[in-house]
Amino acid sequence: MTSEDTHASDPHTPHATFVHSRGVRLRVDVQGPRKAPLILFIHGFGGGAFDWHPLMQQLAGEHLRLAAVDLRGYGRSDKTPRGYDLTTAASDMAGVIRGLGHTTATVVGHGYGGMVAWTLVAHTPERVRSFVTLSSINPLLRFRGILAQPFSQPNFARRVLSAQLPRLPERKLLADNAAAAEKIFRAGVAPGFRDTDAYFTNAALRREAMQVDKVAHLSCEYLRWPFRSRFRPEGMRFERTFPATTPVPLLAIDGSMDPIFDEALAAKSAQRAEAVERKLLFGVGHYPHVEDPPCIAELLREHMRAESR
Repeated sequence: MTSEDTHASDPHTPHATFVHSRGVRLRVDVQGPRKAPLILFIHGFGGGAFDWHPLMQQLAGEHLRLAAVDLRGYGRSDKTPRGYDLTTAASDMAGVIRGLGHTTATVVGHGYGGMVAWTLVAHTPERVRSFVTLSSINPLLRFRGILAQPFSQPNFARRVLSAQLPRLPERKLLADNAAAAEKIFRAGVAPGFRDTDAYFTNAALRREAMQVDKVAHLSCEYLRWPFRSRFRPEGMRFERTFPATTPVPLLAIDGSMDPIFDEALAAKSAQRAEAVERKLLFGVGHYPHVEDPPCIAELLREHMRAESR
């Protein structure tokens, strides 16, 4: 079920709507014809639906329905006391697909959102025609690596492990008008992007988004669950829900200048999909959809054309 928040006269301009699913209300920015194939965009840590607006602008005019969601706990989506695990996040996304009136979608996820996409494919593959990950790998491989070989991915491990502390991570994120949100973003993008107008626009949006009530705490909750679940029965149950390989086609996109990119892990992750295409973008960091929207738009067009054959 959806409820319109703002109507746009231009069908190729994102407008906000709310999807109600299983007792939670999620804000989604939607663009394009209702009956066109759906692409669902899922942001990563510190992001929001706004992350995808430059890419959606590039895809304006295509016969596609584009939907960028605020994950539970972010933006104008509900901020529930619980539900910050990958299983619940994937269930939320399945609800968004249904709530927008579709049975299936191409799912595009960045960073943590890519791991949500992997989980959605593992749990409800019938909802996903294909999926695209940006700077993301299979969550089982990502979180096993943090425990087994933390020095192989030190930047990501440091962020996850530091989030396990009570209250201090939230205070650090909110200090000095959420300067840490921009610091994380700046460390992730390629150096050549840091002095552009697009960088300053997105950095400001990230600082603003982190200062929304409860977002700092709940964004950390997403990072706490994968580590803590490794020591609980739910972690073992979660692992058992993942098939050895998925039949859902995957397009995996990474940036050569992403500080947490690990070629060996990316290659192992790709082996978890039966049909996979990998793209490594040179001169791009951890945020390909923000740093080079025209390139990502063209890759998505090619992917959708291949999907429709």
